Amino acid sequence: MSDHPDGPDTAARLSAALGPNYEVRLAVGRGGFAEVFEVWDRELERRLAVKVLRPDIAWTSGMLQRFKQEARAVAGLQHTNVLPIHFVGEGHGLVFYAMPYVEGESLGDVLRTSGALSPERAIAVAIPVLEALSHAHAQALVHRDIKPDNIMLDRASGRPLLVDFGIAKRLDTEAGLTQTGFVVGTPHYMSPEQALGQSDLDARSDLYSFGAVLFQMVTGSPPFEGDSSQEIVGKHIAEPPPDPAELDTRIPGWLSTVITRCLEKKPEDRYQSGAMVLEALRAGPGGATKEPTTRRAVAGVDTGAKTEIVQRSESPPREQSPTRQWGVRLALVVLPLVVAASVVLAWVSRPRLVFENPLTEPVQVRVADEEHVVEPGERVMVRLRRRRPSAVLWTLVPPTDTDGTPLGMEISGAFTIDRPRGRILRAADASPGDRAYFAPLITNDTGGPLTVIVNAGTGAALPCSCTIPPGATRMAIGYYPLFQNSTVRVEDPSGRAATFTDLGAEVERTTGVVRLRFEARDLR
Repeated sequence: MSDHPDGPDTAARLSAALGPNYEVRLAVGRGGFAEVFEVWDRELERRLAVKVLRPDIAWTSGMLQRFKQEARAVAGLQHTNVLPIHFVGEGHGLVFYAMPYVEGESLGDVLRTSGALSPERAIAVAIPVLEALSHAHAQALVHRDIKPDNIMLDRASGRPLLVDFGIAKRLDTEAGLTQTGFVVGTPHYMSPEQALGQSDLDARSDLYSFGAVLFQMVTGSPPFEGDSSQEIVGKHIAEPPPDPAELDTRIPGWLSTVITRCLEKKPEDRYQSGAMVLEALRAGPGGATKEPTTRRAVAGVDTGAKTEIVQRSESPPREQSPTRQWGVRLALVVLPLVVAASVVLAWVSRPRLVFENPLTEPVQVRVADEEHVVEPGERVMVRLRRRRPSAVLWTLVPPTDTDGTPLGMEISGAFTIDRPRGRILRAADASPGDRAYFAPLITNDTGGPLTVIVNAGTGAALPCSCTIPPGATRMAIGYYPLFQNSTVRVEDPSGRAATFTDLGAEVERTTGVVRLRFEARDLR
């Protein structure tokens, strides 16, 4: 089951620890601290990825306690771009936890096979990862191992998923669980303070690692290379990072600035939160361009030239020298090129709308006569007419049941850009206008099919008209009106039911997502 010497033994012990309801199929990965096995859940008929702490490492009881505490903390994260944890277990000398098996590839695999991403694609991957990271930071979790191999790209949805919080450090755990000098992380992406073995790491260490990953996404290589881990770590501590825009002129200067600020040596010189990095990435170049100043300068030169010609025309005509004749011919050739360049510049500098879709379903966007479908987590750029108001309408494309029935409600939003200038950022939102909606993502661990009623017992009750099959993981059932006391009720074929209540405070406001797991023991 594994190419590693201890692989078969670990697989056999894991199989015994999990019991007869699980089939350990093969080892799919191995890192410095753990191995990952593909496991088949026979009862719920689903694939799992089970991460096992390597038994050949001499783990102390404190380290094992920290691992289990952090796994339980990560299991409490509720974010669409964080891979959830189903359960934590131990037995036969192993400590492990189980996650959904992701069909897809890691960002590391993509970079190794395809090289650098375009800046636009890199930003589209980076923003959901940053949102997930910011959510974890808000729950007092520092990841401590942000790297391309810990960002999975789900083949089904294309969404980036932040994984492997197994060595994350919970900030409010008991003192002493993290040993001073016990350095975890990956050298190519390690912050200077992490490389120095400091125990009081905070969110800014993750932002440094994120900057190193974003650097690799747009250039194809990490910021520092070396013949040994020690050499690479030494560069993180002492050497300034290269400027990405100098390595590749296709990388915008503003994006290069964002990356290098993330890679500042001192934490206080970096962005202080994931929200600040998100704001910088979403703002793009931002601010007014320098073109009006340049045009005024050019106009001033033109005016001066015209004045000089008028003054000279008042003097008696003189025979033009050969040099002057050559200059006139050159001007006749250059002037049309300058005019053409001005026309191109005017087109390129047209105002543009960048519309992003953070929702769980595709969004159809209409601007003037253009229509675009924006997939979840993606964005589209639409050029606007200068100095003319532009009306924008977006409509959610709801998911459908197996018979094609739309699930949930159709939600939409509209806005007008009165005086388009520069780059304008807008996004779909789960609270358009004065109404709020939420999108339950349902995991069915009950062992049987479930039917769903959203907001059961209220005037806004809506049956889903769908069936959640056993083993479904984060199944989307559309968007529904959100209230402080919103509920999601499920029933099995025998009439037993379970209900999540008062979901208003649990919903992520921008995306409307709330993830709900129903287990057999919940049914009454």
